[in-house]
Amino acid sequence: MLLNVGSIKVPLITKDLKVKGRKFKIIIGFFLTAIIGLIVSLYYYNKPHVNVEKSTAVYSLTAQNLIKEYRSNEKNTNEKYTERVIQIEGDVYEISTLRGNTVVTLKDSVSESSIICHMQAEDTKKVLSLKKGARVTIKGVCTGYLLDVIMVRCILVE
Repeated sequence: MLLNVGSIKVPLITKDLKVKGRKFKIIIGFFLTAIIGLIVSLYYYNKPHVNVEKSTAVYSLTAQNLIKEYRSNEKNTNEKYTERVIQIEGDVYEISTLRGNTVVTLKDSVSESSIICHMQAEDTKKVLSLKKGARVTIKGVCTGYLLDVIMVRCILVE
């Protein structure tokens, strides 16, 4: 519809234009949300790792105590330890290699659960010289509990 204003014809705002404007706003909102989501995910993806060697452990405990805590109250223990540098003392149950990386397993004598420590490459020689049953102290980042406690970026503490 056009409105005659003198010799100029001006289009009237109709429902069609309002609907097109609403669609435009929805599309712009979607793209802004997608861009913000992309920026946030890139930030977390590129976030630098904690240098475990230079970090001080937030908690220091035995393997048996850590497993006992997880088995008694997994939710609260996850909140307490997950993504934090912790130091664990325990007996070596197994030493293995997974895709070129050394893995040390500390087992609790009471339960079936264990602590799986994915060691840093720099400690491979030291780890491979360990014997089953040796008492060790390992510092690393706890990532949670899935029947076993998982720790990453671990180092041997001397």
